[in-house]
Amino acid sequence: MELIEKHSSNNEFTWIDITKPTIEGLKEVSTRFNLNHHNLNDSLEPDHLPKFEEGDDFNFIILRKVLLNAPKTYSIQSLSTKIAIFFNEKVVLTIHRLPAPELNSIGEQFIESGRINSAHFLILKIVSRVQLTYNEHAAVLNKQIEEFETKLFLKSSSKISIETLYVLKRKAGISKKLLLLTEEVITSLLHRHKKSNEIQDIRDNHKKLLLFYDQLSEDAQNLLSTHMSYNGQKTSEVMKVLTLFSAYFLPLTFIVGVYGMNFKYMPELSWEYGYPITIGLMLLVFIFIYLWFRKRKWL
Repeated sequence: MELIEKHSSNNEFTWIDITKPTIEGLKEVSTRFNLNHHNLNDSLEPDHLPKFEEGDDFNFIILRKVLLNAPKTYSIQSLSTKIAIFFNEKVVLTIHRLPAPELNSIGEQFIESGRINSAHFLILKIVSRVQLTYNEHAAVLNKQIEEFETKLFLKSSSKISIETLYVLKRKAGISKKLLLLTEEVITSLLHRHKKSNEIQDIRDNHKKLLLFYDQLSEDAQNLLSTHMSYNGQKTSEVMKVLTLFSAYFLPLTFIVGVYGMNFKYMPELSWEYGYPITIGLMLLVFIFIYLWFRKRKWL
């Protein structure tokens, strides 16, 4: 377990950041600050969704930030990682499984420089930085959708797989779900800090992100449907060509089959002009089928 403790320049609050928490290490921290054991268990649960809880000694927040280099999987845990926050007026305690560079930058830019002098401003900065990961992820998804659209409509759809499009749609859907759940956290913070410009900006950006991810989900679904329709159209064109070949050669095959039978008495076989007549009949059938298809506008 990695623990970093920072103090504000005016000594108004302390920020303790824990990475890769262990049960034994968190027991010591819990004893030191008298943390709620239910919330402590939630902070260790990797799949826990965003929420806000008020407590007697500490308030409790769970956020999930998006991982930009997430693997091609379809779960919330693989696409995002959890950040648990215990806070009151004097102490802010953050717990996360994976390294969080955005939290480190907050310590360097705001705590050490003395630009943050209260715990609630630190909480808002953490929420803002977590929210920023959704902005970056949305930009990546939007770029991928534009690339897929270019490939699809420039007749390069063979380079696109259904699985890739599904993963894209899944990522947009999961991100939107996480944003909807995070709305509870932002609303609770808004009620506590109504006059803060920071929380107003966070709320406005949250609404924009919801609309953006809603559009991304819709675009991904439309792209998936278009790709499947395009593949279906190509299959129909192949079947059309095969059907046309069958229509041409089926009557010709019938004629060949008739005169290929090994009966002893077949008068046509002894005719002097039997062969050219048969070839001419086949040619007439071919021309008739061709003209009929042209008249029905099948060619």
